[in-house]
Amino acid sequence: MALVHMRDMLRHAYENKYAVGAFDVVNLDMLQGIIDAAEKCRAPVIIGLAEPHLTHFNLALLAPAVEAAARMSSVPVAIHFDHGENLAGIVSGIRHGCNSLMIDGSNLELQQNIDLTKEVVKVAHACGIPVEAEMGYVPDNGDEIVLTTAAEAAGFVRYTEVDFLAVSIGTVHGRNTGKPRLDFVRLRQINEALNMPLVLHGSSGLTDDQFRRLIANGIAKINYFTALTDRAAHLLRDNTKNRKDGYLSLLSGVRQVVEEEADRLMRVWGSAGRAAEVLEQCQPWNLVDHIIKFNLPNCDASDAALIVKRGRNILADIPGVREVTTTETLDDPGEHRYRWILRVTSPLVVDQLRHHSAFNMFMNRYLHNQATDLVSKTFLQEVPEITSVSP
Repeated sequence: MALVHMRDMLRHAYENKYAVGAFDVVNLDMLQGIIDAAEKCRAPVIIGLAEPHLTHFNLALLAPAVEAAARMSSVPVAIHFDHGENLAGIVSGIRHGCNSLMIDGSNLELQQNIDLTKEVVKVAHACGIPVEAEMGYVPDNGDEIVLTTAAEAAGFVRYTEVDFLAVSIGTVHGRNTGKPRLDFVRLRQINEALNMPLVLHGSSGLTDDQFRRLIANGIAKINYFTALTDRAAHLLRDNTKNRKDGYLSLLSGVRQVVEEEADRLMRVWGSAGRAAEVLEQCQPWNLVDHIIKFNLPNCDASDAALIVKRGRNILADIPGVREVTTTETLDDPGEHRYRWILRVTSPLVVDQLRHHSAFNMFMNRYLHNQATDLVSKTFLQEVPEITSVSP
């Protein structure tokens, strides 16, 4: 099991002057290619699920595959919800297994960006999850770039308490139409002002030397997507010309070209060979089970069923709650009859139950007056060791 806290991973990268690759995926071929590359060169890696890409995949279907791949891997992996647009999207990303996230308010006015980021940080940190935000604006080609300043970045971090900051120093999202003009002096000033892991967006088209200079000045996480998908698209076009054997043949080799490109980048960025030492420094990402047990002796069966259902629905909406199941014990008079079993991201989420207004109103209205033998217990989830099986 190698799903780990990204805060620990990026702190190690920052302190040791290398960068971890963050690769957004939209299908299993990309996921497997990136994991294979990380395994091959023994590198920590971040798998991204980006909100703007949700038109291309179903989060509820792909996210469990990403989580399974992370837990199967022998190298440290974090799962990142990338370019979240609002709090609702962020909460959905957490619920589907992401253990780090980015809120992207860079297209907003500065104060709006600060307000949105503060709101997201409050929710995410209560779930034990670190937050990346963007200060300045890394545009798509053709949009006006807004460069990050060291003074504004320092104020932004102080007010929002984000864990990582994506900075705008001359890169653009998507394909570069000209030679990138990177402001290394600006980056160095930001790094000196913040002393925290910095993030690079818009990395496609940069040279190996540019990457090394960026890393030397504080970049610890590099997002990489467009050039990776361009490699896959080029292969698909070649397959369309050369193969006539059907759908599977058209897709043949996609995983391999993704693996080759990701492997190359991990070596350029200095993360290759770092897996063992990163694992020593990182906390494993284990979920927590919290069980609430009670009896309802003064309720008939239909009223009790309604109370249990209402409570479950309220609990399921609390940020950080991954899953809620209910059980009813009928044949053991010595046991509590009703249970809610919550799977949550962190013990911090259990603490939040005491302060959650909707759940407290429900408890005061229904359980405190009608329930007896109300008991709750918290357990660290026992995650079984998962190993890959060769075909």
